[in-house]
Amino acid sequence: MHAENVMNLYQGIYGELEYDEGKEQHILTDLDEDKGFFDFLRPKNDNNDFNNEQIEAIRYDMEKNLRIIAGAGSGKTQTICAKTAYLIMMKNVPEEKIAMITFTKKASEEMKERVNFFLGEEKSKVAVGTFHSFFIRLYNELKKQFPYVEHMGIIGDNPDEKKYKAELEDLIKDYKLKKLDENAGEKNLFEKISYWTNMGFSIEMMTKYIEKHFNILEPTSDETLSQRFQKMMREFYDKRKSNRIVVFDDYMLNLLHVLTDDIQAREYVQKRFQYIFIDEFQDTNPLQMDIIKLICPPDLKDGAKLIIVGDDDQSIYYFRGAEPKYIKDFDQMYETQTLKLMTNYRSTSKIVQAGNRVIAFNENNRIKKSMKPFHKNEGDCYIRSLPTPEEEAEWIIDQSQYIGLSGNKAVPDYRESVILYRSTSQIKTLLHKLEVNNIPFVIETNEDLMGIFSLDAFKRAYRYWKAFLISNEDSDKLTRWNQIISETSYAFYKKKQEVVNFIGDSSSYINPQKIADFICGNKSLDRKKEIIDYFEGLVRLKNKKSVSMEIVIKNFLGFPLIRNQLTKDEIKWIEKETEQFQSWEGMVKRYQELNQKKEEMKKKLDEYHKGTFNAIYLLTIHKSKGLSFKNVFLIGLYDEGLPSNKATKVTPEIIQESIEKAEPPTTIEEERRLMYGAKRWFEIV
Repeated sequence: MHAENVMNLYQGIYGELEYDEGKEQHILTDLDEDKGFFDFLRPKNDNNDFNNEQIEAIRYDMEKNLRIIAGAGSGKTQTICAKTAYLIMMKNVPEEKIAMITFTKKASEEMKERVNFFLGEEKSKVAVGTFHSFFIRLYNELKKQFPYVEHMGIIGDNPDEKKYKAELEDLIKDYKLKKLDENAGEKNLFEKISYWTNMGFSIEMMTKYIEKHFNILEPTSDETLSQRFQKMMREFYDKRKSNRIVVFDDYMLNLLHVLTDDIQAREYVQKRFQYIFIDEFQDTNPLQMDIIKLICPPDLKDGAKLIIVGDDDQSIYYFRGAEPKYIKDFDQMYETQTLKLMTNYRSTSKIVQAGNRVIAFNENNRIKKSMKPFHKNEGDCYIRSLPTPEEEAEWIIDQSQYIGLSGNKAVPDYRESVILYRSTSQIKTLLHKLEVNNIPFVIETNEDLMGIFSLDAFKRAYRYWKAFLISNEDSDKLTRWNQIISETSYAFYKKKQEVVNFIGDSSSYINPQKIADFICGNKSLDRKKEIIDYFEGLVRLKNKKSVSMEIVIKNFLGFPLIRNQLTKDEIKWIEKETEQFQSWEGMVKRYQELNQKKEEMKKKLDEYHKGTFNAIYLLTIHKSKGLSFKNVFLIGLYDEGLPSNKATKVTPEIIQESIEKAEPPTTIEEERRLMYGAKRWFEIV
């Protein structure tokens, strides 16, 4: 194959080819008028020069809005903070006319500290913060300028999710919306409302989607679920406003309503800044984007210029509403100059090459690009294939001890190693082995210590069983019993209408035989027996009779939907764990023990982050985003692990329906994006 064809093939797969012909020719010269600025910043940048890509972004004259596509480890934070300093020191832009927005408090604090350091000030007037803090600041400014806007939103002292949930739960009972809360998919109503809100949906749109997808849960009601939901949301709004109950989402909604409805406030905000930086733009959700477009309308001639920074290949929060299309299609909304930062300073050559190969399979709906490594030789990327989870755990422990003892240490420094995982089930054996071998560890997601109780399918079942078993009043017992009938019927793929008709407005107990006949019809006597045994087991438990939870759970795990929701590993895990549950009381005791461990872990984690606790650090791939570690073990790379068994290629129609139901799908493209990131030593197990 000719060289030209080889290059064309490479660029077709990985993106534009980056040439590295020895030492890069520097675009900064002694004759440049900004040479003094870059000389001033050099000692503040760890005595490193900015590379040509970074200098080009820092210097860009902002005739258009600027999109910086910044790959992993490309020094984007230093670059945008240096650009802020450049605007102030070289272009005489007033500090208070610049805003910098990012997604986490930690990132905003780092950005603020670096900007102040670059400017040589203790506290600059640049507005740096998270989306929430920035929007709160703007809203408070508007209240001072236009006091009447305070009546256009819900105001409170501090976000109080606990009060919010308590008020919502009371209203769900009052409006008889339990089916919508508990039987309408994986998310409860609180989670659905939050998701829909961040997708930019009004109460009217939420009501429309409930009418379209969930009214079928109660087709014979005089007043539909959607009608009751709309009334509930209006009362909920009024009660929260009068009682000053707010959550974080309200800060964005308040600003959205003010900017949408009040022209004076909108014009004030549109003149407030000259430049607005938005970091991690690939994680922007529709609600945030709606507000950005009100602050910086694409067609406003003399408005603020946007500098957006991010990488569509690092978008991994679709389940929260993040839309990578906003960074990909930014140039279709705004007049845009696009620059790229494609040198990876975090990872070594082999890791960068591996990342390029993995992400290249996301052929569609991405900006084609290829990272180049700064580190040429140091470090490596290994793939270790091990036959069992036990051997995987033992190998990781051995390696982390070996790494921790390097440099002739008397005691292993476990802080040298980090373990990344996709899902809770992948670390069950590892956690057990760490405890057995007395290896100290901390885990960022405390909920993952809850074992099988952290698996959605099992957690939901435990919640239903518990609600039934602790119910006292006849009406409550019947409601809980019917709830279990509904869940079991859906687990056998019975249609909602059939289930609703079967249960109806029954004021009497439906016996297990009748339930089994309804679910199975004339088919499968064995399956009927399993269903009867399952429900009779729950009845015996309710009557305080001795029942092995192992048998109840075994029948539950035989339900078709449950077998599809859980991976084979998760099913085996539940079966193994429940062997120890000789009774319901034993199961509750185990739950309480794990909950106690979860509380103790919070203290250990705090000590670890302060540097006073020597332990191996475990965290999910989602939590690790943007962080850098020396030695990383990425476990569970197999089908149904990573990629997840739920990952699929989806059509636009399926995506739209899932958004309307507040159940965003897991895509194979996002699973690939999860594989993006590490430093120096990378073990894939």
